[in-house]
Amino acid sequence: MFKQIDHVAMSVKDMEKAVAFYRDVIGMEKVYDRVFEKPMARLLGIPRAHVRIVHMKLGGFFLELFHYRYPEGREPAPDRQQSDLGLTHIGFMVEDFQGTFRHLKEHGVTFMGEPVQFRPGVYVAYFHGVEHEVCEIREIEPIEKDEDIRNRSQNRDKGVA
Repeated sequence: MFKQIDHVAMSVKDMEKAVAFYRDVIGMEKVYDRVFEKPMARLLGIPRAHVRIVHMKLGGFFLELFHYRYPEGREPAPDRQQSDLGLTHIGFMVEDFQGTFRHLKEHGVTFMGEPVQFRPGVYVAYFHGVEHEVCEIREIEPIEKDEDIRNRSQNRDKGVA
């Protein structure tokens, strides 16, 4: 039986550039780096397959980066859109949405559109990663219960902190 989603994987043209982006800009940690030949050839059914695999970790999430020496991958569409068929994006939960947005802009990240507040306390923005992949940043602020808000307001009115 299935237990949980373990990781998301993507093939990249430039492994060093991809690792640098996810490490230095996103803040992920490189926890695994290995080259596979015969096991991948058997797994893929492609004789002579040769691939370097790097695992990047953030919290309990793993992004698995593949760089194929053989067979060579096809170029990604530089104008990849959220509506394109297949996997659509990699989503990252963030704290301090505006600060994270500024951080990404300062590192030359290109956003697909403008940041949007979908509903009170939920902020989302889509951007292109280093290999044209679509990525999302999202923050969900804690929702205060009406009763908690009323109690704090009443306490403030009484001079209680």
